[in-house]
Amino acid sequence: MAEHVLLIGGGGREHAIARALEASEADLYACAGNRNPGIARLATEFETLETTNPKAVREYAEEVGATLAVVGPEAPLEAGVVDELEDAGIYAFGPKADEARIETDKAFQRRFMAEHDVPGCPEFETFDDMDAACDHIDEYDGDLAIKPAGLTGGKGVKVIGDQVTAEEGKAYIRDSDYDRIVLEERLVGEEFTVQAFVADGEIRTAPAVQDHKRAYEGDEGPNTGGMGSYSDATFELPFMTEADYE
Repeated sequence: MAEHVLLIGGGGREHAIARALEASEADLYACAGNRNPGIARLATEFETLETTNPKAVREYAEEVGATLAVVGPEAPLEAGVVDELEDAGIYAFGPKADEARIETDKAFQRRFMAEHDVPGCPEFETFDDMDAACDHIDEYDGDLAIKPAGLTGGKGVKVIGDQVTAEEGKAYIRDSDYDRIVLEERLVGEEFTVQAFVADGEIRTAPAVQDHKRAYEGDEGPNTGGMGSYSDATFELPFMTEADYE
């Protein structure tokens, strides 16, 4: 009997996942807040619903007899969709809300790194008082990265000394409606990502990739949610050594 797979999310990432699932013998169903026509063409059925509503996702999963679910975006993870699906006996490919905090809560992420001595953790402070955050910018000796603690679709970070001046950074904080802000020392260098698949006590890492993150030529524009990425023929990128990757 073929797996009935529910794909959650309607972006380009989920379209790529849908194409991979189509190549298997799985029966594919999908749901998202927006109707992605590429996914809809590949799926047996596509349901438009609010994917940050765990009960709605669970009800649809049970309706189509899903045995496996794949969660693409971060927001449903933060909302506890995986927790709800696993309570229904549906295996979900994605972390529960508590484990997802490493991605969905930048303040938690930095505290976790500091507490566990993870190399590369910058100096940081977390603020829920925006005036205090602005005072910290005035008092800090150096440039800071301004990071809303929650999810912003990859578009919330502003870097003083690169994207904005200190005064513009303070205006950004005061004009925002964020509940918490993380201010951390600006790190200068090449940014890359190494993802890993974790299951049954095993970890399998993927090749390093680098995003085309900033808009406009020469990375002069604002952050985007990502405009593609590139990898190399090896597991490391051209500016990395094998030791860097390991």
